[in-house]
Amino acid sequence: MTRPEAILCIDIDGTLLDVHEKIHPEDVKVLNQIPELIQPVITTGRNLNSTKAVFQQNGLFNSLDFPLPGVFLNGGAGYLPYEKGFIQNCFTQTAREALITLAMSFPETSFTFFTIDAVYLVNPNNFSNHISQIHYLNAVESQALDIPEGILKTMILEQDPNALRRIQKKTQNWEAEMGYTLSYAYEINPSKITKANTLMAILKALDLKTIPIYVVGDAENDLSLFKLAQKSFAPSTAHKAVMARADHIIQRETRGILTPILNEI
Repeated sequence: MTRPEAILCIDIDGTLLDVHEKIHPEDVKVLNQIPELIQPVITTGRNLNSTKAVFQQNGLFNSLDFPLPGVFLNGGAGYLPYEKGFIQNCFTQTAREALITLAMSFPETSFTFFTIDAVYLVNPNNFSNHISQIHYLNAVESQALDIPEGILKTMILEQDPNALRRIQKKTQNWEAEMGYTLSYAYEINPSKITKANTLMAILKALDLKTIPIYVVGDAENDLSLFKLAQKSFAPSTAHKAVMARADHIIQRETRGILTPILNEI
């Protein structure tokens, strides 16, 4: 087996996917024939099931088990190739209770709670039901007090930016990892759980810790990976803070996101 010479971390939403949940045809070609010397790692806020569904919807990785290593739920979960050897980073009981109280304090706003194999939707509405459908969350409508233990991530879904800012203000002093991943999605992970930390655990397990890392992403949850990257990339539609930190900005519509990165590597 050829040892890779580069790790390529690939975010999904807003990076590999366009606003219609489509992967550019050029990127489909690359992912169907990944160069031997490149080890892709999926680094996403999605869970494993949602990730598999969106790739399969785009005609990729239709095998039973997902073939690539991945960082999921912003670092809340990690898998080796073919879904082996997962990592789980859950909220403490105290943090979980605080999140439940938060959801009860904002009954007009939808909260999604992720365990390793399920998604629970509290305060559902038409908007959050739509988001759950297009992101393949298969969310179960639940009451806040019925949320189980083992929560790895909470995603708050709200169309009103003022409401999201009020929630952000209320949680600003929490010991947690927080940030926007989409304009309508504010995500919270346990303290010190980031994409970068889980990536390094995966690379250690695969004996790839010394391989140069390249990263492409568009949102605040990708910035921890940028700190590890030999070179970082962002689509031209990325958050301003992300574009300011990226070494290269890519016009995804032209040739997709991956070919320009592989050429640079």
